[in-house]
Amino acid sequence: MRLLSSRKTKSDIFGDDAKNIKLMTVFFGANDASDAVLNARQHVPVDRYKSNLKEIVATIQSECCKGVKVIIIAPPPVHHEGRLRYQKERFGEKATGKLERTLSLSRMYATAAEDVSKELDLPCLNVWEQMCAEGGDVWPSFLSDGLHLSKPGNAFVGSKLFDLISTTLPELSVRPCPFTGHYGTSGSKSSIIQIAPWHDEIDHLHPDEAFGRK
Repeated sequence: MRLLSSRKTKSDIFGDDAKNIKLMTVFFGANDASDAVLNARQHVPVDRYKSNLKEIVATIQSECCKGVKVIIIAPPPVHHEGRLRYQKERFGEKATGKLERTLSLSRMYATAAEDVSKELDLPCLNVWEQMCAEGGDVWPSFLSDGLHLSKPGNAFVGSKLFDLISTTLPELSVRPCPFTGHYGTSGSKSSIIQIAPWHDEIDHLHPDEAFGRK
């Protein structure tokens, strides 16, 4: 996570849509938490990682989207066997057999992310702890190559993020329809201002009426 020296204004990044952004997540660290010798190209010292997180949050809140809520997401754990298997699959005989990322390194950066969130008084989703604590023996399947999230891993993080929003930022939470459990219908509830009708509120014979046009 190496920050560019050039600055972009709110209009450069988000344009007129900035005022509609209610929540942003900052999810970095999996690559930063690389061994300083085995993967010097991506390694970011933990102190620099923490200062980068603070700078990103400050930029979001002061220059991009003033008043937006921010959640920091800590990096996931590293599965050693999965990472070494990926090495062999990709590099064959040239695989080093050495771990350029480890479980202990990723935990250090996850803890650093949580420390920054506490210092800035922001919610934090500690994916490292959540996966290891609640995933049990299943958590390695949350990583496609021992590092990056797989489809089940993305679903796990998404579910935990929903839970965190509901408990720490209830004004931005969406409650599913009590009958279907779906989020994308008129049965779901949220205090966020709705700017368009749900699909089940649109009369297929007179669709314009649902948008205030006749």
